[in-house]
Amino acid sequence: MKLLPVAFALISSCTTASAVDFRWTLGYGQGTLEANIENAAGSTFSIYCPAGSDDKTPGMFISATRIKPQVKESITAQIIIDGKNHPFLLEGSQFKAEGRQNQQDFRQLVIALATTKQKSFVVEFPKYQTQETFSLLDVRKTLGTAKKTIIRECDDGT
Repeated sequence: MKLLPVAFALISSCTTASAVDFRWTLGYGQGTLEANIENAAGSTFSIYCPAGSDDKTPGMFISATRIKPQVKESITAQIIIDGKNHPFLLEGSQFKAEGRQNQQDFRQLVIALATTKQKSFVVEFPKYQTQETFSLLDVRKTLGTAKKTIIRECDDGT
């Protein structure tokens, strides 16, 4: 009988530890390099570079558990870093950095994420009147900095 409280204490401490461990991670598969973060609500934010593919257009996926956009639905996502708004038009949950202006805006976003000293950033979805907050823990290590960012192999420098 005395073991039950000890076992419960161990289970409780493990649950608490994993709840605060939302860090950026880096992955690679099928020619695509991907940096990902998940928040406590289960929403995700991913930046990708398909350097090993014919189409090297970088982009991002933003999946918010509170909203369920249609596949081709246009949604504005305002990414707030250091008080600065970085607006992007998503198709469903994806943004592809196609074209000169989109590439430049996306490059600025990646650099802003990698260089901020804040502990988190916010993604607002004005159409749905909701927002998601994501950690910036390990973001610099995962995204890289300056000219050595995760998207360097997909960035044509325009």
